[in-house]
Amino acid sequence: SPSPMADRCDQGRTSKTIAFLPDEEISKNWLFRLLQSITLCYCKWMYDFSVEGWNQLPLKGPALLVSTHTSHSSDILMCVLYAQMVSGRVVRGLLHRLLISYMPFLCYFGLVSGHRDAAVELLRQGFWVAVVPGGAEEIARHVSNHGKEAYTLHWTSNSGRPRTGFAEVAVSMGPGFPVYPCFCENGEEMKFNPFFALGSLLRIGSLVRSFVSSLPKGTQSSLNKGIECFIWSISQLGVPVPVKVTQHIGEPVLVRAGETAEQLRDRVQDSLQRLIDAKQGRRQRDFLAAAGQRLKPLAALA
Repeated sequence: SPSPMADRCDQGRTSKTIAFLPDEEISKNWLFRLLQSITLCYCKWMYDFSVEGWNQLPLKGPALLVSTHTSHSSDILMCVLYAQMVSGRVVRGLLHRLLISYMPFLCYFGLVSGHRDAAVELLRQGFWVAVVPGGAEEIARHVSNHGKEAYTLHWTSNSGRPRTGFAEVAVSMGPGFPVYPCFCENGEEMKFNPFFALGSLLRIGSLVRSFVSSLPKGTQSSLNKGIECFIWSISQLGVPVPVKVTQHIGEPVLVRAGETAEQLRDRVQDSLQRLIDAKQGRRQRDFLAAAGQRLKPLAALA
């Protein structure tokens, strides 16, 4: 019979998918190990990547990590692979359904389609799960207006609906369940995207939002999905920049008895924004400042 690793990745809806395999089973796959070795060597050389706050996470049992969405998404796999190296735990990252459909090989690294029922089941089985709630809307906000809101959270959909999916998952786990805010310091400066820079200069984002808002609601929904796919595609065309990148994991936000998903979402967003403000020290993108942090230790050796 075929091995578990040969099972089809079917968007995380059954216990037979790769995401539900033990951490050891996923991490011993040759593809996982190969990409882990290449990625971590590159990230240490290019970004001097490190993590602060690992002591916050449980060595055993479930954890839900919530982060901001960078404009390039390169930090997602980097953090997943690093986490396994230092802890032995494989983070089950929840990705957009279309992304998993177009790149199913991502399932071999523990990444899974972002269905809430799959997230709940993964947590109940004791896995670490991570999510970036902002989506393409947050990417668009971070790159607009020359990056003035690059480190400002934006957890609201284009329709004006607050993003509460992760909070609903956490609330279903019961009072006392921990949600860990985390982000990458200088994560937005890891890549320079000339297309986003040109779009910001020409204020294309504002023009598109104005046009879409003038359309009927049904048309808006369909068009927004196409825009999200386009934004994500463009986001992969960035040029790497040597900056110092540090992932920060903050103190857990515990689910309270009787708390609604909206209330928990607001508390997690506030906690993460405060962590970003404390560690990043600015909300605007600044390539020179981020590169200076990376080059400072090298200059001292000269």
